[in-house]
Amino acid sequence: MRQGPWRAKLQSMGCQALVPPVQEGQARASMIDIFFYETDKPYGCFSNFSRHSVLIEGRVWPTTEHFFQAAKFSDAADVDAVADAKTPFLAAQLGRERHRSFRPDWNVLRDGVMLKALRAKFEQHPALAAALASTGSAALVEHTKNDRYWADGGDGSGRNRLGELLEQVRAELAPWPVPFQAPPWLAHPDIEPSDMFWRMGRGEDVLSRAQRFHTSLAGEAKLHFDAYFPAPVMWQLAWPDSEVRSGA
Repeated sequence: MRQGPWRAKLQSMGCQALVPPVQEGQARASMIDIFFYETDKPYGCFSNFSRHSVLIEGRVWPTTEHFFQAAKFSDAADVDAVADAKTPFLAAQLGRERHRSFRPDWNVLRDGVMLKALRAKFEQHPALAAALASTGSAALVEHTKNDRYWADGGDGSGRNRLGELLEQVRAELAPWPVPFQAPPWLAHPDIEPSDMFWRMGRGEDVLSRAQRFHTSLAGEAKLHFDAYFPAPVMWQLAWPDSEVRSGA
Protein backbone atom coordinates (compact mmCIF):
# COMPACT_ATOMS: atom_id res chain seq x y z
CA MET A 1 0.00 0.00 0.00
CA ARG A 2 1.39 3.40 -0.90
CA GLN A 3 1.63 5.95 1.86
CA GLY A 4 1.64 9.70 1.38
CA PRO A 5 0.63 13.09 2.80
CA TRP A 6 -2.73 12.98 1.00
CA ARG A 7 -4.03 10.05 3.04
CA ALA A 8 -5.66 12.09 5.83
CA LYS A 9 -7.10 14.59 3.31
CA LEU A 10 -8.69 11.85 1.19
CA GLN A 11 -10.06 10.03 4.22
CA SER A 12 -11.59 13.27 5.48
CA MET A 13 -13.27 13.62 2.09
CA GLY A 14 -14.76 10.15 2.43
CA CYS A 15 -12.43 8.67 -0.20
CA GLN A 16 -10.80 5.32 0.44
CA ALA A 17 -8.24 5.38 -2.35
CA LEU A 18 -4.73 6.66 -1.74
CA VAL A 19 -3.36 8.94 -4.42
CA PRO A 20 0.20 10.12 -3.78
CA PRO A 21 1.54 13.33 -5.30
CA VAL A 22 2.84 12.81 -8.83
CA GLN A 23 5.14 14.69 -11.15
CA GLU A 24 3.80 16.75 -14.03
CA GLY A 25 2.67 14.53 -16.88
CA GLN A 26 2.46 11.30 -14.89
CA ALA A 27 -0.72 9.24 -15.22
CA ARG A 28 -2.69 9.22 -12.01
CA ALA A 29 -5.08 6.47 -13.01
CA SER A 30 -2.45 3.77 -12.57
CA MET A 31 -1.63 5.04 -9.07
CA ILE A 32 -5.03 4.44 -7.53
CA ASP A 33 -5.48 1.71 -4.92
CA ILE A 34 -8.93 0.21 -4.47
CA PHE A 35 -9.24 -1.39 -1.03
CA PHE A 36 -11.83 -4.05 -0.34
CA TYR A 37 -12.64 -6.44 2.47
CA GLU A 38 -16.15 -6.30 3.95
CA THR A 39 -18.81 -7.64 1.62
CA ASP A 40 -21.31 -4.90 2.42
CA LYS A 41 -18.89 -2.14 1.40
CA PRO A 42 -17.96 -0.88 -2.09
CA TYR A 43 -16.14 -3.53 -4.13
CA GLY A 44 -16.93 -6.08 -1.42
CA CYS A 45 -17.91 -8.40 -4.26
CA PHE A 46 -14.19 -9.01 -4.75
CA SER A 47 -14.06 -10.76 -1.37
CA ASN A 48 -14.23 -14.55 -1.26
CA PHE A 49 -16.93 -14.13 1.37
CA SER A 50 -19.31 -12.46 -1.09
CA ARG A 51 -22.45 -14.53 -1.55
CA HIS A 52 -21.89 -15.56 -5.14
CA SER A 53 -22.12 -19.29 -5.77
CA VAL A 54 -19.75 -21.00 -8.19
CA LEU A 55 -19.92 -24.24 -10.13
CA ILE A 56 -16.54 -25.94 -9.99
CA GLU A 57 -15.71 -29.58 -10.68
CA GLY A 58 -19.37 -30.47 -11.02
CA ARG A 59 -20.37 -29.08 -7.64
CA VAL A 60 -22.07 -25.84 -6.67
CA TRP A 61 -20.25 -24.04 -3.88
CA PRO A 62 -22.04 -21.27 -1.92
CA THR A 63 -18.98 -19.02 -2.18
CA THR A 64 -15.43 -19.17 -3.47
CA GLU A 65 -14.37 -19.32 0.18
CA HIS A 66 -16.20 -22.65 0.53
CA PHE A 67 -14.40 -24.09 -2.48
CA PHE A 68 -11.02 -22.77 -1.40
CA GLN A 69 -11.25 -24.08 2.16
CA ALA A 70 -12.58 -27.48 1.06
CA ALA A 71 -9.63 -27.88 -1.30
CA LYS A 72 -7.33 -28.06 1.73
CA PHE A 73 -8.59 -31.56 2.54
CA SER A 74 -8.21 -34.95 0.89
CA ASP A 75 -10.96 -36.81 2.75
CA ALA A 76 -14.45 -36.58 1.23
CA ALA A 77 -16.09 -36.19 4.63
CA ASP A 78 -13.98 -33.13 5.38
CA VAL A 79 -14.70 -31.66 1.96
CA ASP A 80 -18.43 -32.19 2.48
CA ALA A 81 -18.28 -30.58 5.93
CA VAL A 82 -16.84 -27.40 4.45
CA ALA A 83 -19.22 -27.43 1.48
CA ASP A 84 -22.19 -27.66 3.84
CA ALA A 85 -21.03 -24.82 6.11
CA LYS A 86 -23.82 -22.28 6.56
CA THR A 87 -21.58 -19.26 6.01
CA PRO A 88 -18.19 -18.55 4.42
CA PHE A 89 -16.93 -17.60 7.88
CA LEU A 90 -17.77 -21.07 9.17
CA ALA A 91 -16.17 -22.60 6.09
CA ALA A 92 -12.99 -20.68 6.86
CA GLN A 93 -13.03 -21.89 10.45
CA LEU A 94 -13.34 -25.50 9.32
CA GLY A 95 -10.48 -24.99 6.90
CA ARG A 96 -8.20 -24.10 9.81
CA GLU A 97 -8.86 -27.33 11.69
CA ARG A 98 -5.61 -29.25 11.40
CA HIS A 99 -7.00 -32.48 12.83
CA ARG A 100 -8.71 -32.98 9.49
CA SER A 101 -7.14 -34.47 6.35
CA PHE A 102 -5.05 -31.38 5.61
CA ARG A 103 -2.99 -31.62 2.44
CA PRO A 104 0.76 -31.50 3.21
CA ASP A 105 1.45 -29.67 -0.05
CA TRP A 106 -1.22 -27.02 0.48
CA ASN A 107 1.21 -24.11 0.42
CA VAL A 108 2.24 -25.19 -3.08
CA LEU A 109 -1.33 -25.63 -4.28
CA ARG A 110 -3.12 -22.68 -2.68
CA ASP A 111 -2.44 -19.97 -5.27
CA GLY A 112 -3.61 -22.22 -8.10
CA VAL A 113 -6.75 -23.14 -6.19
CA MET A 114 -7.52 -19.49 -5.51
CA LEU A 115 -7.01 -18.55 -9.14
CA LYS A 116 -9.33 -21.35 -10.24
CA ALA A 117 -12.01 -20.13 -7.83
CA LEU A 118 -11.71 -16.52 -8.97
CA ARG A 119 -11.87 -17.42 -12.65
CA ALA A 120 -15.04 -19.41 -12.05
CA LYS A 121 -16.61 -16.60 -10.04
CA PHE A 122 -16.08 -13.89 -12.61
CA GLU A 123 -16.86 -16.12 -15.58
CA GLN A 124 -20.18 -17.16 -14.04
CA HIS A 125 -21.27 -13.73 -12.78
CA PRO A 126 -21.14 -11.20 -15.65
CA ALA A 127 -22.08 -8.23 -13.44
CA LEU A 128 -19.10 -8.97 -11.21
CA ALA A 129 -16.85 -9.35 -14.23
CA ALA A 130 -17.95 -5.90 -15.38
CA ALA A 131 -17.21 -4.40 -11.97
CA LEU A 132 -13.76 -6.01 -12.02
CA ALA A 133 -12.97 -5.00 -15.60
CA SER A 134 -14.04 -1.42 -14.91
CA THR A 135 -11.27 -0.98 -12.32
CA GLY A 136 -8.83 -0.93 -15.22
CA SER A 137 -5.34 0.00 -14.06
CA ALA A 138 -6.18 0.45 -10.37
CA ALA A 139 -4.34 -1.72 -7.86
CA LEU A 140 -6.71 -4.06 -6.01
CA VAL A 141 -5.88 -4.51 -2.34
CA GLU A 142 -7.56 -6.75 0.21
CA HIS A 143 -7.15 -4.46 3.18
CA THR A 144 -7.17 -6.12 6.62
CA LYS A 145 -4.79 -6.79 9.48
CA ASN A 146 -6.22 -10.30 9.70
CA ASP A 147 -4.13 -11.72 6.85
CA ARG A 148 -0.60 -11.04 5.71
CA TYR A 149 -0.55 -13.43 2.77
CA TRP A 150 -3.82 -12.96 0.92
CA ALA A 151 -4.28 -9.40 2.20
CA ASP A 152 -2.07 -6.40 2.90
CA GLY A 153 -1.75 -7.04 6.63
CA GLY A 154 -3.55 -3.77 7.33
CA ASP A 155 -0.38 -1.72 7.03
CA GLY A 156 0.78 -2.55 3.52
CA SER A 157 3.40 -5.09 4.60
CA GLY A 158 1.33 -8.13 3.56
CA ARG A 159 1.63 -9.99 0.24
CA ASN A 160 -1.87 -9.08 -1.00
CA ARG A 161 -1.96 -12.22 -3.12
CA LEU A 162 -5.74 -12.07 -3.47
CA GLY A 163 -5.49 -8.60 -4.94
CA GLU A 164 -2.74 -9.72 -7.31
CA LEU A 165 -4.73 -12.72 -8.51
CA LEU A 166 -7.79 -10.54 -9.03
CA GLU A 167 -5.68 -8.29 -11.21
CA GLN A 168 -4.56 -11.38 -13.15
CA VAL A 169 -8.17 -12.40 -13.73
CA ARG A 170 -8.99 -8.81 -14.71
CA ALA A 171 -6.24 -8.93 -17.34
CA GLU A 172 -7.90 -12.01 -18.82
CA LEU A 173 -11.24 -10.23 -19.25
CA ALA A 174 -12.17 -8.03 -22.18
CA PRO A 175 -10.75 -4.58 -21.39
CA TRP A 176 -13.12 -1.85 -20.28
CA PRO A 177 -13.89 0.39 -23.29
CA VAL A 178 -12.75 3.55 -21.51
CA PRO A 179 -9.52 3.78 -19.45
CA PHE A 180 -10.04 3.93 -15.69
CA GLN A 181 -10.02 7.45 -14.27
CA ALA A 182 -10.42 8.51 -10.68
CA PRO A 183 -12.77 11.44 -10.00
CA PRO A 184 -11.31 14.92 -10.54
CA TRP A 185 -11.41 15.77 -6.82
CA LEU A 186 -8.76 13.12 -6.22
CA ALA A 187 -6.49 14.41 -8.95
CA HIS A 188 -6.68 18.00 -7.68
CA PRO A 189 -8.36 18.04 -4.24
CA ASP A 190 -7.62 21.71 -3.57
CA ILE A 191 -9.22 23.10 -6.73
CA GLU A 192 -12.93 23.91 -6.56
CA PRO A 193 -15.13 22.77 -9.46
CA SER A 194 -15.99 26.39 -10.31
CA ASP A 195 -12.33 27.23 -10.89
CA MET A 196 -11.27 28.14 -14.45
CA PHE A 197 -8.65 25.39 -14.15
CA TRP A 198 -11.29 22.86 -15.18
CA ARG A 199 -12.18 24.81 -18.34
CA MET A 200 -8.84 24.93 -20.08
CA GLY A 201 -5.68 22.94 -20.71
CA ARG A 202 -4.70 20.19 -18.29
CA GLY A 203 -7.65 20.67 -15.96
CA GLU A 204 -10.15 20.41 -18.79
CA ASP A 205 -8.44 17.22 -19.96
CA VAL A 206 -8.54 15.65 -16.49
CA LEU A 207 -12.22 16.49 -16.09
CA SER A 208 -13.11 15.31 -19.59
CA ARG A 209 -11.40 11.93 -19.13
CA ALA A 210 -12.98 11.43 -15.71
CA GLN A 211 -16.46 12.27 -17.03
CA ARG A 212 -16.01 10.03 -20.06
CA PHE A 213 -15.01 7.10 -17.86
CA HIS A 214 -17.85 7.70 -15.41
CA THR A 215 -20.37 7.84 -18.25
CA SER A 216 -19.16 4.41 -19.43
CA LEU A 217 -20.16 2.80 -16.13
CA ALA A 218 -23.44 1.00 -15.56
CA GLY A 219 -24.98 -1.53 -13.21
CA GLU A 220 -22.78 -2.90 -10.44
CA ALA A 221 -19.69 -1.26 -11.89
CA LYS A 222 -21.27 2.16 -11.45
CA LEU A 223 -22.75 1.38 -8.04
CA HIS A 224 -19.39 0.33 -6.65
CA PHE A 225 -17.51 3.25 -8.19
CA ASP A 226 -19.97 5.88 -6.97
CA ALA A 227 -20.06 4.41 -3.46
CA TYR A 228 -16.28 4.12 -3.27
CA PHE A 229 -15.58 7.62 -4.61
CA PRO A 230 -18.39 9.75 -3.10
CA ALA A 231 -18.47 13.33 -4.32
CA PRO A 232 -17.44 15.87 -1.66
CA VAL A 233 -19.81 18.74 -0.92
CA MET A 234 -18.25 21.23 -3.29
CA TRP A 235 -18.67 18.80 -6.21
CA GLN A 236 -22.30 17.89 -5.52
CA LEU A 237 -23.73 20.06 -8.29
CA ALA A 238 -20.88 19.51 -10.73
CA TRP A 239 -20.65 15.72 -10.86
CA PRO A 240 -23.19 13.28 -12.36
CA ASP A 241 -25.46 11.63 -9.77
CA SER A 242 -23.75 13.49 -6.92
CA GLU A 243 -27.07 14.71 -5.66
CA VAL A 244 -27.93 11.10 -4.88
CA ARG A 245 -24.51 9.74 -3.95
CA SER A 246 -22.41 12.46 -2.34
CA GLY A 247 -19.75 12.55 0.33
CA ALA A 248 -19.67 14.62 3.51
